[in-house]
Amino acid sequence: MGLLKKVKKFVRIFDRSVFPKYEYKKAIHATLNTSQPVIKEEEENTIFFKIDELYELHTAFLADLKTIVSHEGGDVLIGEPFKRMADMFDLYSAFLHNYKNAIDTVKKCSGTNPQFKKIVSTIVVNLQTEQSLTLEDLLHKPVARVQINALVFNDLLRETPPNHPDHQPLRQAQKIIQMFLNQFNVVNQRLPSESNRNLRRMVRNSFIVELVDGHRKLRHLFLFNDVIACAKYKALGRDRIDYELKWFIPLKDISIYEEADPAAELKESSPANISQVKRNLRSVRDQLALEAASNSGGGTVRSGDKYRRKLADLESQLVLATPNLVLRLGNKANNKTMTFFLSSDFERTQWIDSITSLKQKCNLPGANTINALEVTAFIVAMQKGMKTEMGSYLMRNTNDESLLVGDLHMGVQGLQGLEQPTDLYICIEVDSYGHYFRKATTKMICRSQTPLWNESFMLELEGSQNVRILLYEAKERPLLRAKHILKLSLSWLTETTQTRSIKLSETLELGCSFRFVPGELCRATTKPGALFGAKMSQVLKREKRDIPFIISACIREVERRGMLEVGCYRVSGSASDLSKLKKAFESDAYEAEQLLREVDIHSVTGILKTFLRELPEALFTDQLYPRFFETFSAFSNNNEAIRTSELLKVFEELPQANKASISLILDHLIRVHEKEADNKMSLHNLAMVFGPTLLRPGQTQVKQKDPLAASTVDVMAQAGILYCFLQARIKKD
Repeated sequence: MGLLKKVKKFVRIFDRSVFPKYEYKKAIHATLNTSQPVIKEEEENTIFFKIDELYELHTAFLADLKTIVSHEGGDVLIGEPFKRMADMFDLYSAFLHNYKNAIDTVKKCSGTNPQFKKIVSTIVVNLQTEQSLTLEDLLHKPVARVQINALVFNDLLRETPPNHPDHQPLRQAQKIIQMFLNQFNVVNQRLPSESNRNLRRMVRNSFIVELVDGHRKLRHLFLFNDVIACAKYKALGRDRIDYELKWFIPLKDISIYEEADPAAELKESSPANISQVKRNLRSVRDQLALEAASNSGGGTVRSGDKYRRKLADLESQLVLATPNLVLRLGNKANNKTMTFFLSSDFERTQWIDSITSLKQKCNLPGANTINALEVTAFIVAMQKGMKTEMGSYLMRNTNDESLLVGDLHMGVQGLQGLEQPTDLYICIEVDSYGHYFRKATTKMICRSQTPLWNESFMLELEGSQNVRILLYEAKERPLLRAKHILKLSLSWLTETTQTRSIKLSETLELGCSFRFVPGELCRATTKPGALFGAKMSQVLKREKRDIPFIISACIREVERRGMLEVGCYRVSGSASDLSKLKKAFESDAYEAEQLLREVDIHSVTGILKTFLRELPEALFTDQLYPRFFETFSAFSNNNEAIRTSELLKVFEELPQANKASISLILDHLIRVHEKEADNKMSLHNLAMVFGPTLLRPGQTQVKQKDPLAASTVDVMAQAGILYCFLQARIKKD
């Protein structure tokens, strides 16, 4: 097997460069404790940096291949050893970054110490050819090996059929190596060849908000494999960006502070009123919509431009103001602390893990000096080749599609492609003006190879472009198994449910559904007036909507943050909150919507129940209530199917507007019930709460009965009727 011979030769060549087994390094090391050492210990560490680890990596790789090919008969599977070797390419990264330092050190020591030069100038490799190599030649072997590995992987993959068990691990290994080569090639193409930093590579970069002297500043943070740098960002056009380096910290001097550490309290000067900014933003957006509707001949272009500039200014304020997760980095050299704000715990974890991993694997020996001019030049050189997830909003221009505002109804179904049963759950994040925020998390499916969630979420979009889907395996520290960023666009999002298969990785596919309700339909479009106690028809006519704004807004808020609240519809809300909400809904829809986010969730559910109770006529109508009551009473519990069927026939006679609101409420209650394990809201509990609210006799009907007896009978029937409708919805789904 030619491949085995090549790897064996490579390992044997490495045998001559690893301490303490071989003579020349042993001879060098032996002089360290004498009066005339040929080399300093620091220089020795620089020259042989990561050689031991690379030797162990290839020795293990060779042993795996020997074991595999020694088995006679059957198919020889070599994919997994190659995949394991590719997963360890961070060792190559560390070695390659230090390579220039190692060669420079060999040359320097050879020039100053004849004894050292004699030891390293001719190293006999113990092969049949008695091939001789210098130490510089030996140190170049891992550099050449990177390219050789890439060629070997390409050859193997070409010869491996797609249905062969080795194809998948070999393909993954090839992808890892190619990404590694691309990272280094970007640098080599854009920096002068004589640069002594031509092995630096970028690991991570992102727009970020930094707290500077009490003020939030938009920055771009760059993490390289030897330094982290922070630059001021200024857009000069869609493809032109200007960076001004503000500071940098060598990798060895970076400290990461946990939030609990006493790294000084945050002292933010004049923090923005996010609620007010969002209200202003919505107001300007409405003005733009009115301008667009009334502009038939282009006469209001100047006015529209004014609103667009105002809109851009308000959006920029939100870019700075909305992140609130703290990340603190320290500089050991000067004891300074840098404070950043992020919006997503995923982003924060990624930064911490990347820095920690680099410090563990790439802790370069010797004095590796870095200067500001060099870092600045490197950022400029890397500019065209870099990509960043967070910050795409900042790269937009006036010709791009508008940011989405509204409600995205997303369903998460099943996952296909797992190789073995695993405990998995999914987190869903949505971007808002350039920052990602977690919006939903599925339940955990345990020990399944084909997990099926069948969960639905309503995700609020505000200045959004993307949905990020994160697949986690449940461990002591959650392990990210796969992720996907879905680009949102009106070219495919509609008010009709769309099903999509999302490719999370090469092997994993997630079934999802999407329905988008634009923001113009989510909020009241006219000035509110009398609401509580007003007729349903009057409310809908004034709001120009199919469903009252208060119903959809309250349901949206409950599903956003109240689904796990124990007794979310049983516990009463604060009287003062209810009073504020009543006033807000009858005076300022924007204020009401913002207030819903600030009050206790029981006040949100309370104001919804209050509105429904104070309707002059219940949603199931005075006219049809007797028929609902009689139909329910005519059948026993043993005839549940017939009873439900007859009730549904009566339901179809309701006005369309009433049916729309009732259907929205029923679907919402079913989603609440799905979280019963957390919120303790069973179908019976929900029916008891909402039955008397949605169904009640008219005043004339009440006067004809004994009030006390009628009340008891009616309440039981009302709960029973609603329970039938809820059960019917569940069976239908």
